[in-house]
Amino acid sequence: MLPHSCTCKHAVLFYRDDDWLREQVSQHLMAALRSGQPAIVIAKPALLQELKLALHREHVQGAAFGPQRGSLIALDAEATLAGICVDGRPDPELFMRVVGTPVRQLAGDGRVAAYGEMVGILCERGQYADAVHLEQLWNELLAACEASLCCGYPQRLFKGRDGKAFYDQIRAAHDEVREDPRLVPAFA
Repeated sequence: MLPHSCTCKHAVLFYRDDDWLREQVSQHLMAALRSGQPAIVIAKPALLQELKLALHREHVQGAAFGPQRGSLIALDAEATLAGICVDGRPDPELFMRVVGTPVRQLAGDGRVAAYGEMVGILCERGQYADAVHLEQLWNELLAACEASLCCGYPQRLFKGRDGKAFYDQIRAAHDEVREDPRLVPAFA
């Protein structure tokens, strides 16, 4: 689990399947919500639904959250990505307005936990350089506020020599690298 007590923590999650990813992200968000901190998740609809169910189960089992505890904002990754792009590429000004403003508002005087998979979507489209650029924009945002962010990438996106180069760039853009222990070594 990612420690929510970290300031400006930026972790990458390389995963084989959605089960491991969902577990890691729900633990990250739940740690924030339990401590009364807000959380924001920017994911595809299927993962958003699964996370909401997982967090609801935790809530029902006694881990209270809500307005008097932490609050959760859930955004569709495709729609959010469309809102921060110009000609299909992430725009720094739009990113800071669409993503940065709510993250800074949620952080206020405390912290915010976040998960995003817009970068994974860019890689699925073959826009690896744009994903690295978006990671850099996140790093600029994280330098300006207290937050802990996880980004998710399916390992299947990194094949061949070009895939290895971008995999290394993405790893370098993060403070912490977490890999699904069931991953097959991608670059043997």
